[in-house]
Amino acid sequence: MWVLYLNPMRGRAEESCVVARAEERNELVAFVEREMVEPYRDGHWYKSFRKDGPLEWFNPPDENPWFDCYCDVGTLSDWLGDTQDRWNNMLMDIPAV
Repeated sequence: MWVLYLNPMRGRAEESCVVARAEERNELVAFVEREMVEPYRDGHWYKSFRKDGPLEWFNPPDENPWFDCYCDVGTLSDWLGDTQDRWNNMLMDIPAV
């Protein structure tokens, strides 16, 4: 599963949030491309996504070398396996009586 992180234009713009999910990265890329329009001004806001669309109030993804807005979050099986591993590691440190 892949999720798309974008920075909101309103509120805490320095914090990105999850705005969409898809089975494949290319589906998210295509979604962003479909929503993008020629940049325009809306009052004092400069927007890059279509008006009244789901991404209207977000800044577009940038080419940040430290952060990829497209994130592979794995599968449910991955998450369950990781949780089981943490549980087992925690128990190994506790003496049994």
